[in-house]
Amino acid sequence: MTKVTRLTVDDGGNIKSRRIHLREISGDSDTPLETVGQDLRAARLRRGDDLATVSKSLKIRKDHLEAIEEDRLDALPGRTYAVGFVRSYADYLGLDVGQVIERFKAEIAGRSDTETQQPVTVIDEDDNRRLPQGWKIIAGVVLLLMAYGAYYVLTSTNTMMSQPVAPPPQQLAPKPVAVQTPPPAVLTPPPQTIVAPPATTPDATAAPGTTPAPGAAPAVPPATEAPLPPGQVYGSANHGARVVLRVHQPARVLVQGVDGMVYINRTLQPGDTYQVPNVVGLTLTTTNAKAVELDLDGQAMGYAGRDSGMAEALSLDPQSIVDRSSGGPG
Repeated sequence: MTKVTRLTVDDGGNIKSRRIHLREISGDSDTPLETVGQDLRAARLRRGDDLATVSKSLKIRKDHLEAIEEDRLDALPGRTYAVGFVRSYADYLGLDVGQVIERFKAEIAGRSDTETQQPVTVIDEDDNRRLPQGWKIIAGVVLLLMAYGAYYVLTSTNTMMSQPVAPPPQQLAPKPVAVQTPPPAVLTPPPQTIVAPPATTPDATAAPGTTPAPGAAPAVPPATEAPLPPGQVYGSANHGARVVLRVHQPARVLVQGVDGMVYINRTLQPGDTYQVPNVVGLTLTTTNAKAVELDLDGQAMGYAGRDSGMAEALSLDPQSIVDRSSGGPG
């Protein structure tokens, strides 16, 4: 039943209100009075509320409200609680609380309080969502375990990241790149010094009846020199090289161009070769002229010099090599 309040206007224009009795709402003051429970139910229906809404609002169990509306007073917990329930219910519906309580007390007069004594349960709107006490304890323990697990994972991760990385096993460690140098065992000892014969004595390697031109280097190594060991090949990227330097004894070899560009500048060992690029104007400088042999188009053209002294800025042009080999100006 809708809460009804009668409004009146006084002489000053102010609105006055007063709470009216339930029988005034029906318009039939001669209607016999019903029980308090029936009046409360009728008022609730006219208001348009259901028992679940009233129970949630008043924090009173729904079955207690049903017992009040159905006059099942034995289902109520006790006289004191029953009067309190009716008072709250009547006030919620907008009825005259004092008159409703007087009628209700008259209805339950003569009933002993022990006959209807029942445990009181006050409904909380969050009852359905609350966990029992035991479940609260279990939930707290689970939360603590989860927090400890998260902390353990974080600390373990930091410890693993801070640990130094062990070096790889010896068998997995990268092997150092070996420098390709001839083993000491295969090095050929330097040949004995050969004393050149007097200038008037003809060269034993020259053809019969001919005399080698002054300044020309012999075309073949001395007969006492041992075979060369296999050595390193330098300048292999110079494809089609016509001039090849072949080293018979350890010697420093410097090949550079007319613009000062250095093509090679290192100490070569016996058996090492250097393929000279086909560039005009290259020169050879070596610390041991007798140790460096020159090949032109695959043919031996003699050494850079007759003795073990230095040869400086020796032209490596093919024509100059041919001229020096034949005794011409080189």
